[in-house]
Amino acid sequence: MAMDNLTPFRVPLDYQNSTAGVAKIALSRHKAKKSPNKGTILYNPGGPGGSGKRAIIQYGSPLQAAIAEDYDWVGFDPRGIGETEPQVHCFPDGGYRAFQSHTVLDQGYDIPPNLNDPQTRKALILQQHQADALFKAQFELCKKNMGETLRYMGTTSVVRDIDFITTTLDGKDALINYYGVSYGSLIGSYLVNMFPDRIGRVVLDGIVNPILWSSEPAYKWYRSWSEDSEAAYKLFLSECSSIGPEICPLANAKGENIENIEQRIQNFLDTLYNEPIPTAEATPPGILTSGRALIRIYLGLQHPLTWKELANALHTAIQEKNTTLLMNLGKDPTAAEKEGPPDDLQRSAVSCNDNAPFDPPTAAEVVDENLDVVKHVSRFAFSIMATEQDTGCQFWPVTPPERFEGPWNHKLRNPILIHSNKLDPITPIASGRLINTLLQGSSVLVAREGPGHCSFSVPSLSSVKISQQYFKDGVLPSAGQECPIDISLFTNTLTRSLSREDKELMKKVNTISLYFNHIL
Repeated sequence: MAMDNLTPFRVPLDYQNSTAGVAKIALSRHKAKKSPNKGTILYNPGGPGGSGKRAIIQYGSPLQAAIAEDYDWVGFDPRGIGETEPQVHCFPDGGYRAFQSHTVLDQGYDIPPNLNDPQTRKALILQQHQADALFKAQFELCKKNMGETLRYMGTTSVVRDIDFITTTLDGKDALINYYGVSYGSLIGSYLVNMFPDRIGRVVLDGIVNPILWSSEPAYKWYRSWSEDSEAAYKLFLSECSSIGPEICPLANAKGENIENIEQRIQNFLDTLYNEPIPTAEATPPGILTSGRALIRIYLGLQHPLTWKELANALHTAIQEKNTTLLMNLGKDPTAAEKEGPPDDLQRSAVSCNDNAPFDPPTAAEVVDENLDVVKHVSRFAFSIMATEQDTGCQFWPVTPPERFEGPWNHKLRNPILIHSNKLDPITPIASGRLINTLLQGSSVLVAREGPGHCSFSVPSLSSVKISQQYFKDGVLPSAGQECPIDISLFTNTLTRSLSREDKELMKKVNTISLYFNHIL
């Protein structure tokens, strides 16, 4: 069937107050291709800030073909995001990116080379003061330009919208079917615990810890979030060494000790701390700082199909001092214009409304926590804080009408499927194990081998077939199931021969993976 752009759904703005008005939820749909139609699967691609409507338009067809063709697949834009109204307009002139440009929130935290030097802590505290001032100014603009409208955005309201949408499309007694990745997994955790008796087929992929998200201030999240990122980085270096300099020029020789490669990269980052490199040809132009370079490496770890490009960009920057490739890595300068409304504070509107009230931390407390993470868990802690901008909620100007805070251990009407990667640098497998344990037999965790953020970051037909079987008849694998990846890292070539049927499935899965790696 052709793409179906549904008319926006009018839902209560405030489910606790019917007089507050309405929100308009933007949706898109791929109708089922097989009969009988089993109902609707609602899909969220992550964020907070990802447009489900746009995701289904862009790659809904291969997603449906790979997972379940006898369901309608519906993508929706959560409150404040994409085309859903009200939209977040803290910067009505679209000036959000300009406001953050060349600040610590844009170029990242610059970490001095010597972590144990007392001056390192002082330098990071100064940068945190700057970040706090930026957050305070941003949220003052939110209060000025949006007022109390901001309070109606948050995951609890999104889950009530899911309930409303399912009832409208499939009937009041219909079970809720849902597929959520990354932040979408967090929506899923809220969903199954707010409506445990309405759960049909639910898949969560790339798990965010809902207990941390809802009960701890954001600056305390990154110790958990980054626990697999160092291992992912080591794998990147190891694969580079194994494949050799013809494909990964960061290596001087095939089989080179990865510590040598790592040290060359670190020396480059240390040099950048004192001598940022001007990059006039980048889009947009700017300077490559140590913080920005570390962010590029960290984001690259999430997208293994781009590892060859990451290695080439780093090599070019290190050897030739040409930093354009690294500055532009993973960026489409026209994406905002092509894909929807301009960037604003959509993410903050979700995470700050979800965050339980907390005593405002000092800049020193934020730095001490994450400097300890850098020393003992992962060098990428401050990179996460800059790219996943959830801190600063002590300045958020509104309180939501409702905030779900658990419990997270409900017995569900039907069991759910959890996908989690062993080397996911942002949503570690420990979070998948936590959810699986909390749900006490109402879920099964499938561990996918290898790196990347969410199971589609590197194709795994085994993972996909488990999801197929689950949506087909509700059958889940036995506990402890592990799935290999089918692509060789750096070359992105198949690691085994496939049957004709699996070749056709791989074409669909590979298309989805290209979107997840920001290649399409």
